[in-house]
Amino acid sequence: MVRTTRSFVISLCIVFFCLIMAGNASAAVELYNGTVTTGDGYQINNFVIDVTDAFPSAESASFYVYNNGNEVADFLINEGDSYELDFEDDSTIEVYLVSVSSGTLPVVRISLVLNNYPLGDVYESGVIDGGHKYAVYSGTPELKITKAVDISDVSVGDLIRVTVTAENVGDDKATGVIFQEPQQAKFLLYESFVSPTGQTSLEIGESKTIAVYQLKATEAGTYTLSPTTATFSNSAGLNFPQASSNSPVVTVGAGENLVNANIEFTTTLDKYTVSRNENIQGTIKIKNTGDAPATGVTVDIQVPEGLDFKGSSGIESISGVPKIYLESFGVQQEKEYSFTLKAAEVGTYTLSTENSYLYSDGVNTQLQEVSSDFVTNSIYVTKGKYDSLLEQPIYVYAIPLLIIGAIAGWIYYRHKQYKF
Repeated sequence: MVRTTRSFVISLCIVFFCLIMAGNASAAVELYNGTVTTGDGYQINNFVIDVTDAFPSAESASFYVYNNGNEVADFLINEGDSYELDFEDDSTIEVYLVSVSSGTLPVVRISLVLNNYPLGDVYESGVIDGGHKYAVYSGTPELKITKAVDISDVSVGDLIRVTVTAENVGDDKATGVIFQEPQQAKFLLYESFVSPTGQTSLEIGESKTIAVYQLKATEAGTYTLSPTTATFSNSAGLNFPQASSNSPVVTVGAGENLVNANIEFTTTLDKYTVSRNENIQGTIKIKNTGDAPATGVTVDIQVPEGLDFKGSSGIESISGVPKIYLESFGVQQEKEYSFTLKAAEVGTYTLSTENSYLYSDGVNTQLQEVSSDFVTNSIYVTKGKYDSLLEQPIYVYAIPLLIIGAIAGWIYYRHKQYKF
């Protein structure tokens, strides 16, 4: 009865102490309060506390502590006493001996309190029958990812073969492994033979081919391929920092496989000095001197105020802007468009065009776009033949007209008198 009462009081004291310490959750928290039979142990992550001997008559017990199967400490404590041992990082574990009971095998009741260690970071805890020899330890998987290319000096349009392998060189199985293979700028994914598929795992020492594919070089220059990355966990489900591969360097020279459309736009006028109200004849010539056909050839004619545009076949006005549009335009093809400008106002002008077209260079999947501008020489519009007459004051024309009108009226009047 005395032993039972004493054990109860000790347990209450320990619980009370733990509750006080647990006021700051990050400072101390009781992980376990229960019994362990002699010869068994209690595992906390990779630490195992074995109960090696229990002495009910002496109210004491001895313990051995192992980390990853290696002995790191041993101690003997009495009921009501505790022993502090170093745990992970700067944390500690307080081992309190609550009581020792006799039986077929002596049994100890212990309380384990974690100091300065988040409870959420405990990934393994519980009684281990047979002690540390039967514990399963969590190690550190380490992924070595290698990215290799079959050739590092190529020309635009050439293919390179990329192979990515991964090996687990750590001391634990890598689980939940997810590989990320990035897109490569200035290269086109031409063909894929092996691709990462969802989650996988790698045993200790295991090697796998993760990806095999071909890239097509699209632009000259020296490029560093982006690394392959992987996220993973260990056998206990602990997440580890992202692993990355090496980054091969590939030099791409200008190749002969690229083709391009080279559209020449030319605007000519038959004269650049005209009188007001006179016409100017213009011609727009389009010619493809490249080695690839073009599509979407567009010419927007920008007509300044003071000139009136008179179009012709093939030139239509859209939102007030004269436009030429060709859906396709072949290699060495030529077209010519004529138009008329009327000089409406005296002044100095230029006629400009905004030109654009698309073409495939034979390498990139996207069409290449080219735009340009063309501006004519200055157009001088001078006064017309009768413009000087219109500039005279109105009385210069009104007085002679009045005199002529009066003479005509007098003649008509006298004609009427003599008629009778």
